[in-house]
Amino acid sequence: MRLLTLALATCALTALSGCVASKIVTAPFKAAGTVVETAVDATTQTQSEREEDLGRQVLAERKRERDACLDQAEDKAERKQCEKAYKKDD
Repeated sequence: MRLLTLALATCALTALSGCVASKIVTAPFKAAGTVVETAVDATTQTQSEREEDLGRQVLAERKRERDACLDQAEDKAERKQCEKAYKKDD
């Protein structure tokens, strides 16, 4: 009985060896390729991403300038001028 089970297991492994072996062998390479692609994508930046970053920097700088202007304003009229000068274009 034990010999029959061993023989069936051997036959099954032999019959499936091509499918299973190919998946086992190629899986690490597929995973490594995915990791490399992800790492390269994470370190590169598209033109639109660069433009978005530049836009954020410009907006942050304008906000700092407006805040500095408001801090230096001595009266309500000067604060209004600051708000008008640094008003967002909607």
